This record gives sequence, C-alpha cells and structure tokens, in this order.
Amino acid sequence: MNDMSGAEGAAQDHSADLTLAEDALTAFEWSLWRISAAFLRWQSECSTDLAGTSISGLETAVLHTIRYRQKPKGLSEICRLLGRDDTANVQYAIKKLQGLKMIERVKGRSRKDTLYIPTSTGEKLTQEYRAVRENLLVSMIQKIEHSDNNLQSTTEMLELLTSFYEAATRRVASSSLPASYSGQS
Repeated sequence: MNDMSGAEGAAQDHSADLTLAEDALTAFEWSLWRISAAFLRWQSECSTDLAGTSISGLETAVLHTIRYRQKPKGLSEICRLLGRDDTANVQYAIKKLQGLKMIERVKGRSRKDTLYIPTSTGEKLTQEYRAVRENLLVSMIQKIEHSDNNLQSTTEMLELLTSFYEAATRRVASSSLPASYSGQS
C-alpha cells in the first residue's frame, strides 16, 4: 500500500506534468528545426532554379521583404520584418542581390537612411516564385481539410511562442536567471 502524503503526491503530479510539457516542447523544437531547414531549402531551390544562379533562403527572404507592399525598405526595417538581429548577414544578402541586379538602392537623407527597391529582374523573380509556390505548395496544402483555418491557428500559436522565446532570450541575455538555472547554488 502506498501511504504517500498529499504533498508528495502533488509534487510527483507536478513533476509528471513538467516532464510531459518538456517532452512536448522538445518534440515541437525538433519539428521547428526541421521545418526551418525545409523552408530554407525550398526558398533556395526555387529561387536558384528561377534565377539560374545560386540564391540562399535568406537572400530570397530579403528580396521578398524588400518587395513587400511595394514600398522601399531600409536595413533596419528588413531586419525587423524578418525577426533578424544579424545585420551583417542581411547586409551581405543585400549586397549579393544588388550584384545580381535584383534590387537597387534609393538614396535616403543619409547613408543610414538608404532604402532598397526591387528591380524589374527582382520583381520578375518574385512573381515567378509566387506562381511556382501556388502551383506546388498551395495546391498541396489545399488538400488538407480546413487548411486555411489550421494555418491561421498555427500562425497565431507561432506568434505567441515567438514572444515566449524572445522573452526567454532577453532573460538569458540580461543574466536574470535564478542561480539554480545556471548551475550555481
């Protein structure tokens, strides 16, 4: 017979709940790594095929971001829209896209205010990319029952989880973790 106290039983239940939550988060993170890699491969393969030259997933994302809403974008806005803080990598992508004549600079008031717009070559690539995406991906996704609602719910969940990861990142970066988390006693 088990004569465990109520407190011990509650602690074990809490521990079991934490293990289930940790297992679920771990499975989610593995899926996130895989979908991130698959998405970047898709972007790169599609853009490379259409352009006839090697274009990375980040370069594809930067090009589409610059074209987004047909409004010129600066480096900080591109980084913000993509959720990137590695400005050097984004700057490299911008330079490569300029070299490929897919984007061009628009003078701002200062060097810091430099804006970028797609060229006709960049516009053409993004339009062709969209058509291939529609023919391949959208057509497959539409076969899933209620895909539009499922994608909308998933997007909302991912936005919420993004805010959790950002908050956790700030806590780690500011060293505000309790001593017990950092291995100190």
